[in-house]
Amino acid sequence: MYDTVNLWYDRVNIADRKPFAVLPHLSEITEKQSEKEGYCCYGKCLDYSVSCYETGISLKGSLAKSYFDGDNTGTMTRRATQNAVQKISDCLHLDLNKAQVVRFDVASIIPTKRPPTDYYRFLGEKPFFKRLQTNFETLYYNNHQKQIIFYDKRKEIKSVPEILKNENIFRYELRFLKRIKSQMKIEVTTKTLYDENFYMKVVKSWYDEFMSIQKINKHNIMINNITTVKEAENALFTYALQQLGQNTIDEFLDELKSKNTFKERQRYYELKKKLNDILTAPRGEKSDLILELERDIYNISKYAR
Repeated sequence: MYDTVNLWYDRVNIADRKPFAVLPHLSEITEKQSEKEGYCCYGKCLDYSVSCYETGISLKGSLAKSYFDGDNTGTMTRRATQNAVQKISDCLHLDLNKAQVVRFDVASIIPTKRPPTDYYRFLGEKPFFKRLQTNFETLYYNNHQKQIIFYDKRKEIKSVPEILKNENIFRYELRFLKRIKSQMKIEVTTKTLYDENFYMKVVKSWYDEFMSIQKINKHNIMINNITTVKEAENALFTYALQQLGQNTIDEFLDELKSKNTFKERQRYYELKKKLNDILTAPRGEKSDLILELERDIYNISKYAR
């Protein structure tokens, strides 16, 4: 389930306390002298960019791509994670198990019936996150510590695995971007990643974060009980807003804010709440697309080991 895993290996935990000892095992080495960081060297090891400083070693890259030779569509099980750490350790001639995890992503691909963008309009607001859809291709949920991202993996990979040749490839990533210890309640090292309890905890987080996103039901125009022109107007507005989806509300509010339409910021909140209440009204039924995602994400999390 892991993809990007960024590490910091403090000098005090490195054998002989010599961060630059890994240089003979790197490719594409460059060096730099700066007032802020002092002398440092940069190089490559598998998918990782490795930066060596007097104070320690920074590694930034994809655990999955390092293990699967450039491909991150495969699932990083606990065993694969342990083997990937060993593979990078062997490449660097350095035991990475004591390195501190400073960022990690939990991710999986989901073969879907429809293109990924067709699912976005049924994914609404999420508490404590800012929803952002870019060019209708990628959907983000951001806060200051984590990020959720949905996108079409097929458009990113150069060579689609044979098993996925005829599939739409929906990618869901949960990114733990900073303050890992605070979020996970423990000090997370590379070795922690393949601990069974920790692994199951992050898989559950991946599932729970998706489930906490508001799901927008599919609706039909409710005309049976309409008796006035105003009721007909409201019914059509409700249906149109639900067809357009969350992104339309977000763009409309952003436009109002850019023009300083309301003097009090509270007015934007009130309008957003009113429009979201219409959008997520309980009448209607859950979209088949959301049911498909919920089923597949549940199954992935249930059988992840």
